[in-house]
Amino acid sequence: MHPPTGRGRSSSRTGRWLFALLVAMCLGAPAVAQKQGGTITVGLELDITGFDPLKVGVYDTSGFMVAAALFDTLTGRDAQGKATPRLALSWTHSEDYKTWTFRLRPGVKFHDGSPFNAQAVKWNFDRQKDPANKCRCAFYIAFVNSVDAVDDLTVVYHLKDPSIMLPELLAPPTQNNVVQSPSAVAARGDDYNRNPSGTGPFVLKSWTGDRIVVERNPNYWNAGHPHLDRIVFKPLPDAQSRFASLQSGEADLVWDDEYDYDNILKAKADKRLAVHTYVGSGAQVYAFNTKIAPFDDVRVRQALVMAIDRKKMSQAVAGGLARPALNPYGDGSWVKCSDDGALPYDPAKARELLKAYGKPVAFKAMFTATPRGRAIGQVLQQFWKQVGATMEIEQVDQASIVPRAFQRQFQMTPWRIIDLADPDPQMFASFHTGSPAALAGYSNADLDRMLERARVTADMRSRNADYCEIGRHINQQAIWFWTFQNTYYAIAKAKVKGVPPLFSGIIDVSDAWLE
Repeated sequence: MHPPTGRGRSSSRTGRWLFALLVAMCLGAPAVAQKQGGTITVGLELDITGFDPLKVGVYDTSGFMVAAALFDTLTGRDAQGKATPRLALSWTHSEDYKTWTFRLRPGVKFHDGSPFNAQAVKWNFDRQKDPANKCRCAFYIAFVNSVDAVDDLTVVYHLKDPSIMLPELLAPPTQNNVVQSPSAVAARGDDYNRNPSGTGPFVLKSWTGDRIVVERNPNYWNAGHPHLDRIVFKPLPDAQSRFASLQSGEADLVWDDEYDYDNILKAKADKRLAVHTYVGSGAQVYAFNTKIAPFDDVRVRQALVMAIDRKKMSQAVAGGLARPALNPYGDGSWVKCSDDGALPYDPAKARELLKAYGKPVAFKAMFTATPRGRAIGQVLQQFWKQVGATMEIEQVDQASIVPRAFQRQFQMTPWRIIDLADPDPQMFASFHTGSPAALAGYSNADLDRMLERARVTADMRSRNADYCEIGRHINQQAIWFWTFQNTYYAIAKAKVKGVPPLFSGIIDVSDAWLE
């Protein structure tokens, strides 16, 4: 856009006014003043078991939300999803994208007063990677060979395979990415899990029962941040309780999803509330345990997938808000497939496959011990009953699903592929032979080769083709099946400002403020 020439009848005063208006339009309106002070209460989906990766293995969505307040990562992401500086000021890569060098921010301290430096970054990585520690978190960084501390402010990542999106992958506050204080871990021992020390904008004040209180870090490296004095995180597993707490004033922001569509629609119509929505990559999924009957037979797996009408399911459990997923990538991913090999909805074919199997198909499936979990289970139960399969609903506490899944104590379990900048970490972890996160127990040399090939090229078109081929294989073998794409929601009081896009489903309130 160019300023006007001032020709015609416009006076110089009018021209100057119009020029100023156009400049304002180009640069954007002045930023809203970010007020300091205040407390917000956040309603979480789940209780949190801790923050030491060696103890908890993998953070869940509630863990991510608190971790975003307590810890920093090397990078962040802007509104477009591109990497931005945090603990790392800048980064460069080798020509083959297998070596990345990060220059770190000087003068940063952990909450316990110890210095943040390259040695701390390396220590965190080595601790997770050490086979003696047997951390489930290790497989998610299997693509990294080593991390070196060149000097106090220079850290180098040496990768097994090229990664053109490493800075973006290091941004979410996952168990692998957050930087924890080595001295605090050593000093606190087993108590560290519930007494963590990071460099983040907030410091842990108290953790009583399931209620976590964090307070403003007065020594935070980012001057003028955070804006809030205090954040209270409170697990409210029941969706109606979460929404009621928001309406009553007990909570200021709550996690939600499309299964609570009535709450989302009510919130959208309420001027006192704001609904934050983000369409991500990934999907809500279920994994079959292919090592045990009846799911050791591909015909049974295929039949159950072909018996699911996702549109009807969406209408039944999410008022039509949930978007059917036919592959693990979703609309929010850069992976786009013209043919993803998805099995069609075909109950007649499903009956034929079960008849060919020749034995009764009866099994147990885990669902969360919530009204939502039961509703999903009942819908699937009816789909499968119509084609001749009997499913028993096992409702379990949501916090127990992760350990049971990793211990393979299930026939069918719910899971999720979260929104990440690159599909490689989760796809490799979920489907490569030998991965502790390969819940299905499925092993195939061709699939392994595809997963290995997908991570060794920097060419995005080639990688797109690889991931489409991987998706087709998983769909045809019905190792996992996808129900709905990931759409993330947060409902907040309108006065809560500064909530960024919900990347990876994480509601990051660490830089929020109250209007």
